[in-house]
Amino acid sequence: MVRAVLGFVVAAALWMAAFLALTFSSAFLWPAYAVHGRTWFESGVFTFEPAMAAVNVVCWILAEVFAGWLAVAIGRRREVAWALAAVLALYLGVMHLYLEWPTFPWWYNVCVAGLAAPAVLLGARLASGFVRPRVLAQPA
Repeated sequence: MVRAVLGFVVAAALWMAAFLALTFSSAFLWPAYAVHGRTWFESGVFTFEPAMAAVNVVCWILAEVFAGWLAVAIGRRREVAWALAAVLALYLGVMHLYLEWPTFPWWYNVCVAGLAAPAVLLGARLASGFVRPRVLAQPA
């Protein structure tokens, strides 16, 4: 049980760090992306062109796949990834489908919120080698 909680906490904490690492890497490789990213961080105005916004969506998805993989690799249970998927889907759903809806393009909001849980569960599937086999009770 301790491993499961630890896996959830570590994966949830590193999820956002992974997203930021991916976006900073994108900014390093694509200077125009860096300009729009700086605008977002400084003033909160979403000026990304559609291709750049699509890169952001891919960064979200990759961070969520990583988080799902990490949750199962540490927690050694698939249920950890299901819990993480539910929490991230709820958080991103509230953020992108309600609070930030007018800030971003509609397709961006739908993709970020709608693909969160499937991406986490894909990461969990990729980490299936870390899952402990269930031992069924033997009849006496």
